[in-house]
Amino acid sequence: MDFCACLSKLTPADLDALRARGELHGFATGDVVLSQGDNVDALGILQVGNLRVGRSYKQNILAEFTGPLGPGNAVGEISFLDNACASATLIADGDVKIVFVARSDIDEMIDADPSFAGRLYLSLFIELAHKLRATNQRVLPTES
Repeated sequence: MDFCACLSKLTPADLDALRARGELHGFATGDVVLSQGDNVDALGILQVGNLRVGRSYKQNILAEFTGPLGPGNAVGEISFLDNACASATLIADGDVKIVFVARSDIDEMIDADPSFAGRLYLSLFIELAHKLRATNQRVLPTES
């Protein structure tokens, strides 16, 4: 399994540095990995399993508005990028393992190598573009 499929523009050295700084966390079926409104201080990379993505509305009904996230997908990247609270709730669908890299560790990597920021952010923007296209397809499929 590719450790960071969502970070396609990073160099092997970048990926090694992230691996070294990351912490692996496990979740069981039904565990809430991230709740809508949570503060996010790390970037996650889903390693094993799937996450359901939902948003609360109308008296806390959780609606799944996009397909599941799978291995190689980023977790919490929107909040990581804009420093806002989580925009969705992520729920483990089976056994899940996620590597989280703290914002402070990523900031240190950027301070040490400013060009790392460009590679990281380009990778995250590409990941977000793929997720947006998948959401658009789910909400309004193309006509055949």
